[in-house]
Amino acid sequence: MLRLGPQDLPAGRSALALTIIAYVAVTAFNLSRGEGHPTPVLVLILAVGLPLVLTWIVLKLRQRLERWEQTLTALFGTNALLSIITLPLSLAAGSEPNAALALVLLASFFWSFAVDAHIWRNALEVSFSVALVITMLLFVISLFVITSLTGPL
Repeated sequence: MLRLGPQDLPAGRSALALTIIAYVAVTAFNLSRGEGHPTPVLVLILAVGLPLVLTWIVLKLRQRLERWEQTLTALFGTNALLSIITLPLSLAAGSEPNAALALVLLASFFWSFAVDAHIWRNALEVSFSVALVITMLLFVISLFVITSLTGPL
């Protein structure tokens, strides 16, 4: 609902670990659907490792490293939650083409950008538009690295 920021999450590694576990579980399930991905373990390692590194870099550039754990907890947690919420739609979309369902999935994809931008806006204390650019840039970098090393998703 874009009401709370990462600063409202409990600090500490246990919250971060729980959200990473949830994110890995949902991502692993999504990778195993259908024919699966040829290198799911590498995709999972990159899907977790890239946000860890990229978040550190962005926060370091803005001198906000003390927000690293809470920012990651928010990013991994919201991505896991949004993936769980859209999972039934993704499963239904895989069985039969449906334009309405595709539009809902596309809207949820853009909503995830808005959620991530909200997290970055709070973590970096920047405008929403700057945070949205950061969100999109990090998405493009992550997608490029993952697909370059593992093939298409």
